[in-house]
Amino acid sequence: MKIPRMANSVGQIDDDLIVAAAECKKKKKSLWLQWGSAAACVAVLLMAGALIFPSLLGGEPTPEGTNNDRYKDVSIMTEQSMIVWPWERQPVFEKYTSVTIDGTAYRSHGRPVSEELLGDLIGTYTVTGFDQIKGDQYSEEFEVYQLKYADKSQFVAVKMEGTSYTFKKGKYEPPRTLGELFELVDLSKAIELNRFSVNDDSPNKKYYTLRNDDYVWELLAGCENAPFVEDEKWVAHDREYYSFTVTSETLGVYKVALYVTVDGYLWTNAFDYQYLFQIGEETAGKIIQYAKENSIEAEYEPYRNTVVGKITKITDEYILLDDSILCTNPDDGITYKILLNDLRISRYAESGAIRVGENVQITYEGEIDESNTIDSAISASDVILSDGDVLIPE
Repeated sequence: MKIPRMANSVGQIDDDLIVAAAECKKKKKSLWLQWGSAAACVAVLLMAGALIFPSLLGGEPTPEGTNNDRYKDVSIMTEQSMIVWPWERQPVFEKYTSVTIDGTAYRSHGRPVSEELLGDLIGTYTVTGFDQIKGDQYSEEFEVYQLKYADKSQFVAVKMEGTSYTFKKGKYEPPRTLGELFELVDLSKAIELNRFSVNDDSPNKKYYTLRNDDYVWELLAGCENAPFVEDEKWVAHDREYYSFTVTSETLGVYKVALYVTVDGYLWTNAFDYQYLFQIGEETAGKIIQYAKENSIEAEYEPYRNTVVGKITKITDEYILLDDSILCTNPDDGITYKILLNDLRISRYAESGAIRVGENVQITYEGEIDESNTIDSAISASDVILSDGDVLIPE
């Protein structure tokens, strides 16, 4: 069997926006924090000349009474240092990621699944995890459930500390046809095809919302004999395609992609690996025509919600982040209060991975309230800001 092509987990970020930074900014190590030995700085760069709006940064819309030109022409490059967190500073879903049931090994990416999507209890099984710093393996007993819209041979749910998480079959065994995939997963119920773009996923392209996806799934279900295509060199970006955004609790994925190409292919990375089916130009054309006629224009949504600025204060309960460094007039800056109520964000402050006076990007999952408070932050990363070719100092 050929080595499968791993799908880009980011899904909706174009390859040309992901570049390797030549040199990582050095940082003092904490006694209980270890940086990955193979750490690479991954940068998502907004090219100079593009205005930085809150919508591009993933933040809230421009406050009422102001306008988009309050932000300067700034390039933002994030540095990811691939921190290896100590075992005791990891939430349960990061610790325990592997389970074997009746000889089938499953792995988790830590995506939660709602209680209403759980099926019957399969049983209690040993779930294992590995401490990368000390080299120790841990195990604990957790309940394992079926998922309503997926066959047990492919996906299960593991309940850990009151929350269930999707676990996927780890072995690469792609279906032979699209019909076989439909038998393993009820795609029309596991996936909602809602937002899409044409030929590109970048912020400056037009985005649309599909009013209803039933007809699309009806067409795809009729392609039960569409063959799986094993082609490691296949790419969508040299052909015309419609790119749908896919988020699915059942599949354990967040904002990955499903492409329908004009020349008759269906591609998705919703199953970790590249899944490619030849559905034919006629079916693809019907899907594309339906999307054109049954959608409305929508605003761009970033892969993650983020705010960028300088840290002005760190306490045991929150971080204050001031974005005036991005503003044409510093007086227009907003100070965000980031609550440290989640281990995933509090460990950055406690370890010294981020400090007062540094420019950082905060990633969050929920909303920013009227007082500019963020209560759902999950991670932080250093950023390098530049105005044209000139670096903006911290």
